[in-house]
Amino acid sequence: MDLSPTVSAMRVAQRAWAALPVRVRAAHLLQVRERLVASAEQLAQLVSEETGKSSTDAWFADVVPNLDLFTWWAGPGSKALSPRRSKLSVLRYPAKEGELVYEAKGIVGLITPWNYPAALPLRAMIPALLAGNALLFKPSEVTPKTGALIASLFSEVLPGGLVALVQGDAEAGRAVVDVSDHVVFIGGEAAGRQVAARAAERLISVSLELGGKDAALVLSDCDLERSVAGVLWGAFTNSGQNCAAIERVYVAESIYDAFLTRLTSAAARIEISPLATEAQDAIVRSHLADAEERGATLHGTYPGPVVLTEVPEDAKVMQEETFGPLCPLIPVKDAEEGLRRANASDYGLTLSIWTRDEARARDLARRARVGVVSVNNVAMSASMPFAPWSGRGKSGGGVTNSVLAIGEMVRPKYVLVDHGRDPEPWWFPSTSGSLALARRSLSWLSLGPLGRVLGLFQLLGAMRARLNAQRSFMRERQPDTER
Repeated sequence: MDLSPTVSAMRVAQRAWAALPVRVRAAHLLQVRERLVASAEQLAQLVSEETGKSSTDAWFADVVPNLDLFTWWAGPGSKALSPRRSKLSVLRYPAKEGELVYEAKGIVGLITPWNYPAALPLRAMIPALLAGNALLFKPSEVTPKTGALIASLFSEVLPGGLVALVQGDAEAGRAVVDVSDHVVFIGGEAAGRQVAARAAERLISVSLELGGKDAALVLSDCDLERSVAGVLWGAFTNSGQNCAAIERVYVAESIYDAFLTRLTSAAARIEISPLATEAQDAIVRSHLADAEERGATLHGTYPGPVVLTEVPEDAKVMQEETFGPLCPLIPVKDAEEGLRRANASDYGLTLSIWTRDEARARDLARRARVGVVSVNNVAMSASMPFAPWSGRGKSGGGVTNSVLAIGEMVRPKYVLVDHGRDPEPWWFPSTSGSLALARRSLSWLSLGPLGRVLGLFQLLGAMRARLNAQRSFMRERQPDTER
């Protein structure tokens, strides 16, 4: 796939776009927000048609939260791009001032999955464009119509050539990586590894938001009713097709039976949509068959929601990302055992902790090997544009949402301006005096506050002597090179 003509036009558009003030770029993005509002019904319908998810899921996950994304990035979030003056010590850095500025990376390639075909792209598109980049967007081949609509919301408002849509499968994804200056990939671990390797060959940066095998810790002092409701939603929303879905539940032994009874009863009374692809259905069936062969007990019938008990730790459903409506329940004696088993996963995206003891929850959160922790809730911060979303291990190391995400989209540049006229102490000539000053400087820096005050005049005297020697050196007659 040859994207050369597209990329040439994008580079011209990107340079002009990056030259605009941030506030002007933000104003353009707010116009895109207005178009999203006007297209909400159409967007929700396309998401439902292409993914098979319910209208409720489409509205709450792929439409409603996105308005806050535009508003926050155009307002408080845009301040992350403001130049930052350094506070420099007058004594250590005389006559100097420094400023940190940010430059757009150029063309950001964005490759996104089918499970949240509007919400996930927008989380990257908005900060990428706000930062001054152009955007090369490849949606999943499973959701091309939703991807086309999302791209049109931007391209009909922003300058021509700034946002380009690339439709297709893995070949199209490789083409995007090959022409981008930075790549954001949201998807599965295997494909993420391929993207990272291809990007490494070109020495370009890449942000990976990959899968999860997320756990819930349900402690003995939890609000049982809320905990059951939260785990039910966390495990089965979007039929489990969610990188932050609860795929392992560690329940305190003292409440295990009560929790199991309530969860299985509730799961039997909800309806979920079929999985979006045959390939994903095959993975879920494989995990289910493996668990049964290993002696697990099934509560429910797939393709509906299934709660599993007596599941061995080495079963696929406990080790690999399922991405479907299977929810294993495992009894643990206490929170420490639950945390240890939750942390044992190769993945590390989110963890939910259900307890009334907030102090204990905060302690567990600090020791959890994940990027996002929710206490008495599940994955809610994904819809908060100011809250960073990141992972550990096989879940990838990229960041979406929050000002930290801007760091993925820009290159920092530090500008130092020196108003002084004298040479620096370490400039030529190299003499015994320069070496003596270096040693005196180290000695002075190692002193406490009082010692520095007392030794300041000695240091200044040495610096003055050094400066006089340098001035004498520079005033010496230079060889006549024109003869």
